[in-house]
Amino acid sequence: MTRRSPNGFTLIELMVYIAIVAGILVAATSFAWTIINSRTKAFAVQEVEQNGRFIMEKISQVVRTASDITAPARGASGSRLELVTQNPSTDPTVFNLSNGELTLQEGAGAPVYMHSSVVAVTGLTFMNRSAANGKTHNVEVQLTIEHRNPGDRQEWEYSGTFSSTIELRNE
Repeated sequence: MTRRSPNGFTLIELMVYIAIVAGILVAATSFAWTIINSRTKAFAVQEVEQNGRFIMEKISQVVRTASDITAPARGASGSRLELVTQNPSTDPTVFNLSNGELTLQEGAGAPVYMHSSVVAVTGLTFMNRSAANGKTHNVEVQLTIEHRNPGDRQEWEYSGTFSSTIELRNE
């Protein structure tokens, strides 16, 4: 008969314990990695949504106080919106998209970037929906923003589309 020491483990018991601990560590690491990726994705979504809401609100405020739409022409569309304002220091007010960067230029002032550096505006269309009789002046805005993803990582990929139709109030 073999005599067994009550103070030690057999090789099989030790291997089972190591396998159980390794399984728990793999599961915990996988869970932690999922949480980190989810947080990163939530940040990308939040950044796109905040920038989209800010840009749409700023465009709405400026359009509502404008007195006329210069560009695009009635019935036409484009990535540039030029408005006539009653204040000489802000006339004309221009929203322009160039190389993923949306700018606002008021009068002779320098163009100001409308969004943070971690997002890019990938689509912007202004459609002049003003009535032919000149009684109503409306502009339809379609805006698409995506989170910049220089590392091409999936958790940073997110884009959002925003749209609105705005009527000039100050005619």
